[in-house]
Amino acid sequence: MSIKLYGAVSSWNTLRARHALLEKGMTVEEISLNLSAQEQKRPDYLALNPFGKVPVLTEGDFTLFESRAIARYVAWKYSSLGKPLIPDVENSRSIALFEEAASIELTQFDHFAQPLVLKEIIARFQGKVVPEDEILPLLQTLNVNLDIIDRILSKQSFMAGRQYSLVDGFYMPLLHMLLKVGYQGLILERKHLKHWWETVSERPAWKEAVQPLNNLYDTF
Repeated sequence: MSIKLYGAVSSWNTLRARHALLEKGMTVEEISLNLSAQEQKRPDYLALNPFGKVPVLTEGDFTLFESRAIARYVAWKYSSLGKPLIPDVENSRSIALFEEAASIELTQFDHFAQPLVLKEIIARFQGKVVPEDEILPLLQTLNVNLDIIDRILSKQSFMAGRQYSLVDGFYMPLLHMLLKVGYQGLILERKHLKHWWETVSERPAWKEAVQPLNNLYDTF
């Protein structure tokens, strides 16, 4: 059955979904939308995702949006491909710890990293500098939360435990963008987070997934 991934090269959410697919060794048809031209607001696309966001995955008559949901679906449905990206559903404690780690990524990292990256990208395209009072609260919270994540990684190799999982992939797009827009210290000045990043960013699936975005942001 044909699988299509609707997204945008500039979108780290699209990157999150593409990365999960590539970790499973899956090649799908990618349909790139021009977000600047508001193609994600066209009626035919809104029929797929009424919120007008990317990415969207379609598989026959099945449609799914939200990058983390797409990644979970791919990991569950295609569990026999490649190495597992989620714990065995029969292991309730492992699933609970996986979901705890996934929740930390969304609420304690993404919630603060995403607006910081967006502010920096918009300001640079406009030839401006983000006012310090807009950045400082985000940075203060990120520093506190990344210190906690660094301590977690001092006790385990990956975000959700001893093995690489989807949760690691959930973090990677925005961490990559933080590096791109000049916040290297957030990652590289934390011993365990730095070691984790150096490990996961060498994964072949990640290198392939991130290349289109790197080509776009080479001037940053």
